[in-house]
Amino acid sequence: MTEGRSSWLRRHRLMAALVALGVALRVVVMLAYRPALLFPDSFRYLNEAHHFYLSESRPTGYGLALWPIAHLTGSLPVITACQHLIGLGLAVACYAFLLRRGLPRWGAALAVVPLMLDPLQLVLEHYVLSDVVFEALLVLACLLLLWHHRPGTRALVVAGFAVGFAGLVRGAGSFLLVAFVVALLCLRPSWRQVSAFVVAGVVPLAGYAVAYHQAHGELALVGSGPRFLYARLAPNVDCHTDRLPAYERMLCPAQPVAHRPNTDYFMWGGGEGPAYHVPPSHGMSRTQVIKDFDKRVVRAEPVTYARLVLGDAAAGFAPTRTHDVPGYPSYYWLFADHNWSLDLFPWFAQEHHGQYPLSSEPTAARFLTSYRHVLWTPGPLLGLLLLVGVAAAAGVGRARGSGQRVAVGLLVACCVIPLLTGAAFSGFSWRYQLPQIPLLPVAGALGLAALLRGRPLGVPLRPEPPRVLDRWAARVTAAPLPAGSRSAVRRAAERGRLQVALAVLAGVAGGCVSAVLAWASGWATAVNAAVGGVAVGVLVLAVLLSAWRRARAGRESGPIPP
Repeated sequence: MTEGRSSWLRRHRLMAALVALGVALRVVVMLAYRPALLFPDSFRYLNEAHHFYLSESRPTGYGLALWPIAHLTGSLPVITACQHLIGLGLAVACYAFLLRRGLPRWGAALAVVPLMLDPLQLVLEHYVLSDVVFEALLVLACLLLLWHHRPGTRALVVAGFAVGFAGLVRGAGSFLLVAFVVALLCLRPSWRQVSAFVVAGVVPLAGYAVAYHQAHGELALVGSGPRFLYARLAPNVDCHTDRLPAYERMLCPAQPVAHRPNTDYFMWGGGEGPAYHVPPSHGMSRTQVIKDFDKRVVRAEPVTYARLVLGDAAAGFAPTRTHDVPGYPSYYWLFADHNWSLDLFPWFAQEHHGQYPLSSEPTAARFLTSYRHVLWTPGPLLGLLLLVGVAAAAGVGRARGSGQRVAVGLLVACCVIPLLTGAAFSGFSWRYQLPQIPLLPVAGALGLAALLRGRPLGVPLRPEPPRVLDRWAARVTAAPLPAGSRSAVRRAAERGRLQVALAVLAGVAGGCVSAVLAWASGWATAVNAAVGGVAVGVLVLAVLLSAWRRARAGRESGPIPP
């Protein structure tokens, strides 16, 4: 037994050293800032955990996750210790996953260095905030889906539930289920497995929505979505008062865009912002008035809003962690030489300092302050890993036959979707960038291996997706057609021309459907709906053509089967 353990440690000595260093750093963090780091949101989460209720401002999944700790111990150090253990566990799980995918031990260990050592990861593990639990659910769902080339039903059920619950921990996870369903379909499961995954993902969301309806009279996950979007738009987008109905004009700030208060004021601001005082009108509630204002502004200024969202999403790839936006300063998420939590928020300090007395160990805090100046994951490196992952998922070069494309694509999507969702509805904050730390290095490592060497030795090649276009072509040629037309259609199918025509029709149909949905939603003008329809149509066409080329590349020459 001892020899076997010693042999295992020798083989994985680099990872063992990283684990030891990660544990030591987390112990230093817990000593430096006692009992935890706190943010205004932390008190709301703790209140939800002690007196469970469904909040109108955000989903209550994190409060539900804290509920057992709150009722068993009520101790903040236990919460932060659990979150530090989650970070270590995620690093070990990602290391094991990369080894299963054929990466060398040194490559797998390098890919989890950010999870082990990055200061942002360490800071957020020590905050009483939902980000680390959200991160863990994302990674758990990805690994369960991708651990085996053909995942089992039980793993899919747990993965689906993790994805659904992630949407209750942070609103930015509400759209992730779609990405997982697309990845799952690429793995060619049975329809029962797909159904089990979707049901497992929808159950927590639907159950929460029903409970929210009973508590607040609205079938939703939160009631503050329009107010969050309003707070995103009001400081940054010209809302053209003359184009608004009279009952919405007070929502448009009078100052020029460059001189308006920040997002934090319009969302919270001690209840002084216009969203708290606009009266209900024309049979609409206050929330419905704000939602109508949001639609009008987005429809009037789609380019400005898109540029705003993409700019904030790109800010997470800055070279350093000192990038600020008004209302969201970077020093909230940077180690300091003292426990900086409540001195940044004096109104909370006065109310909660007696309940949660904070202290710090100066030597440990100064060490961490120096540490975060020396070591962090540079944003350009994360951006490069993102590009590598996108290229591998698209099947560039040797990645086409690597069997890693679905895994890389899902990991990249699980990072990009929350980043874009957060940028669209909440703005920029370094805490929203946390999914980059586990997902992009793993995706980049897999993607780089796929691009450089294709299929790793000893790793079975994932079966190709079904040749959908060829099957459609076979059905068309088998249809009752006049003799001359049937032979012409068969020749077109054998040369691939019929598949191209079917791909074009499918792309056009997808664009038309998306345009109709965009127009019916009330968020898009005719021009925006047309542009969105064309964009989606081109995307669908590209995907179908890629599938057709892949199918033809592996098909022996010969007539298409009837």
